Amino acid sequence: MPSQTKNQQINLENGFIQSKAQGGYKVLDMRSLDTLLGEYAEKYKQELIASIERKQITASGEMEKNITFTLKDVNGIKVLDIYLVDYAKFVDKGVKGWGSSKNAPSSPYSYKNPPKTNSGGKFRDSIKRYIQSGHAKVSSLDVKRYGAVRGEKKSKSLLDARVDTLMYLIRKYGIKTTNFIKEPTEKVFKDLSVRIADEYAVNISVQITK
Repeated sequence: MPSQTKNQQINLENGFIQSKAQGGYKVLDMRSLDTLLGEYAEKYKQELIASIERKQITASGEMEKNITFTLKDVNGIKVLDIYLVDYAKFVDKGVKGWGSSKNAPSSPYSYKNPPKTNSGGKFRDSIKRYIQSGHAKVSSLDVKRYGAVRGEKKSKSLLDARVDTLMYLIRKYGIKTTNFIKEPTEKVFKDLSVRIADEYAVNISVQITK
């Protein structure tokens, strides 16, 4: 299930903005704001996909296919939630390896010491698909070199041995920071507050949170 990685919050008062006019107040109908935010969400989605492809982040297409968004009112605040797959934040900020932090020196995430046994689950499945796609080159020499470190069983297939090897290397050296989320966010949303202010001729507070 995708997890929330980006909120676009627009502060409103009970869904409306009161604008002072001729000694009184007028209430502005903000229904067209939903349309504007929807346009920004679609633009952001396309920029994210372009960023993913440009940086060659995934070979499976899973990340591109699982970008969704919802728009709702929460206690007088317009909230545009944009969702990505769970691991997107790790690819964006990178992950420090247990043996080296060179690939992501400023990342808040890190791998611990290598486990005694190789884990399975979605991580293993994604690594296997990555190798099968031909994007990852893990040689028999790599398997031989790092297999002894992990105590690999000789009965394993060459593919499984390569999966184990690549998982080991990823944990040891980490995942490189890509900023594939940060760059589209700064590009797409930099003028949102101005667009809304121009639309309604009022001052609106816009806050982007993660």
